[in-house]
Amino acid sequence: MAQPLSSAVPQVFEFLADPRNMPRWNSGVAEVDDRRIDAREGARYRYRFPGRRRFHHLTCSAYHAPFLLGFRGERMWTPLGTQTVAYTFRLRSADRGSTVVMSVDVSLCGGMLLLLPVVTLGWRRDLPIDLAKLRETLDPEEQRAAERGAYEPAGPEVSGQRETAVWTDAAWIDTAEAESARAESVPVEPGSEPAPAEPTEPVPFERPPRWYGPYAVPEPGRRRVV
Repeated sequence: MAQPLSSAVPQVFEFLADPRNMPRWNSGVAEVDDRRIDAREGARYRYRFPGRRRFHHLTCSAYHAPFLLGFRGERMWTPLGTQTVAYTFRLRSADRGSTVVMSVDVSLCGGMLLLLPVVTLGWRRDLPIDLAKLRETLDPEEQRAAERGAYEPAGPEVSGQRETAVWTDAAWIDTAEAESARAESVPVEPGSEPAPAEPTEPVPFERPPRWYGPYAVPEPGRRRVV
């Protein structure tokens, strides 16, 4: 899942490379040991998964500054089986800053496989909220306000000065109706009418050879849920 940011790629990468920042925006990390550990591939951190009392290890599984970063959590035991969570961040430059693409891979074993639809649904619900928190953490309010102002439609000019206009749905509807009425008032010369569009046949829906549903994954083992 992608999230645009107004911050530059090096700044975003530096923030994500420090796992101590994860509890500020990532719902999958409740707490991280406050000891400073240099970011590198293979570095190990102590973190606590939400709902757990004991700390587990979080390993940096990929580190290619400033475009690729990955973390893999330690295998956690439950009465039904085991669960392992991994996070991958891919960053790329954009016209207005950068874009971070985050993916979550969950490995389930034993009876936990029966809970795959529930686990998938939970991550698909929480990940957009987490990325929105990440943007709020990295992007100052002034920058977001400036971006919103850049996309506001220009208002009418009065006495050489531009008047601030707030466009609502009704305003857009009135403008569309006025343009439609103006087009209907223009006379059409005989023989200049546009030719009617040829009817097209609907394309039948073809189901794939094997239907996996919205949550299931073809191969066992590691499963990407988001």
